Amino acid sequence: MLVLVGLVLIPAAVHADVSGGCTATGTASKSGTVDLTTATVWHVTAADVLTGVATAPRSQTTAHLKVVLFGIGLPLLDSTATSSTGKAGPYRIADYSPYTRVLAVAGTSTSCDGSVLIVVDDVSPLTTWAGVLGLIAAGLGLIGLLATLTQVPTGNTRIVGLVVGVVAGVGLGLLLQEMAVLDPANALGLLFPGGGAVLGFLVPGILHSQPKAAA
Repeated sequence: MLVLVGLVLIPAAVHADVSGGCTATGTASKSGTVDLTTATVWHVTAADVLTGVATAPRSQTTAHLKVVLFGIGLPLLDSTATSSTGKAGPYRIADYSPYTRVLAVAGTSTSCDGSVLIVVDDVSPLTTWAGVLGLIAAGLGLIGLLATLTQVPTGNTRIVGLVVGVVAGVGLGLLLQEMAVLDPANALGLLFPGGGAVLGFLVPGILHSQPKAAA
């Protein structure tokens, strides 16, 4: 149920929401230029080289860039300078596309913040490390959950079920992110590992047969 709720609540794409009066423009060497102030998704190809330019209404002294997964930001770049304009890149998509094809990037500065979802259109979800690992984790987690159905529902069994449930949820969420079905920047994506944990705790012993007492 939590997974279904998550799919309903979590959009496949986020707006490149740039606030604070700043503007941002992204340029892909093959795919062209996109206004990141208003774009919903930045679609690129594996052959692209990306650069970005941002302009602020007043001087900014700090800038932070992070990659977001399951709504959790992972630091990518921290910079301190005094300027009303900023540049990033060049970044070769081919350097990153073997690992992931969907990337949520968020940035903040002194008075501005923004985010964008980058999707590499010509790369398959099952050819990236994130997609393959997600599929493997989801499969192994599902097998583990099924195995607990007939086990005696002890405390240890429920702990095992909880762990394999989390693995299944993380794997499924990661795979859906690679398919651009689940938005990596939305913290509601944590419903997948959270729902897996709850399911894993509850299902052990559901199909366990109690031994019949001797006559």
